[in-house]
Amino acid sequence: MRFSRRILTDKSQRRGLSPPPEEKALSPVQESHADMDPSCDNAGSPASLGFAMSTKDPYAFIKALIAADEATAATHPRQSRSPLIITLSRDYGAGGDEIAAMLAEQLSVPLHNREILALAARKAGVEPLRFAELDDYRASSISNFIFSALTGAGSNLETYRRALFEAVIELSQHDGVLVGRGAHLILSGKRTFRVRIVGSRMICAKRIAEEMGLPLDAAERKVYEINNKRHKSIENLYKDSYEHCSLNYAKNFDLILNTDRISAEKAVPIILLAVQQAGFALSKHNAES
Repeated sequence: MRFSRRILTDKSQRRGLSPPPEEKALSPVQESHADMDPSCDNAGSPASLGFAMSTKDPYAFIKALIAADEATAATHPRQSRSPLIITLSRDYGAGGDEIAAMLAEQLSVPLHNREILALAARKAGVEPLRFAELDDYRASSISNFIFSALTGAGSNLETYRRALFEAVIELSQHDGVLVGRGAHLILSGKRTFRVRIVGSRMICAKRIAEEMGLPLDAAERKVYEINNKRHKSIENLYKDSYEHCSLNYAKNFDLILNTDRISAEKAVPIILLAVQQAGFALSKHNAES
């Protein structure tokens, strides 16, 4: 490098030019301020967030990410944006519910999980407690007769499906995180970021065994049964409306994250960065008043 630099300097002098100025290395403190400075032109880019990532603190990264987004939004205060909608589909035991709750908390947006069923029940004119029997993995083999018996209504499975559609569409009019119930399919034609959280059966079983105090073999059976029912539920509910409705169909999601080696806490900044890089605003400052 020194040899090439002398050649460059000699050539510059022969041409009557000044040699290129020496670049001064920034101190670690200066680098940190440069990286965290939201006024930088590339604020919000992965490079500008290097300091936060180097701290190995996921919450420092999240704060830097949202701060950079807020700084960008502040320069366009009148610019409107679509609601920030994240749908999250998850394997049982993969930590999806915890991740969804953390996402909603960090973004200061509502979390819709069982609330989807409650709203769907109201739209179907059914008692919420009865409708709650139709969880997102219990609808895997439900018949019209069983549906009527559970809800006490003279209706069929189409009523449940239509009510779910209406509930999800209504909730998507505002910022929020929607969990399960095929929301990623219902909103596939809408500006939405669709996440799927997965994990191997054994790792998920170990988590469930620890959380519920179950023997590992019992936890593994539970993980398999619930995930199998969830897959069948989605196919049973949406196969008539979508050609590819399987939870294994990767193209239905914007991000699929395996949490075998990633904690829920560390998964959140990964998802938020992907959301931002996909062009979604993380800040409410540029929302319509």
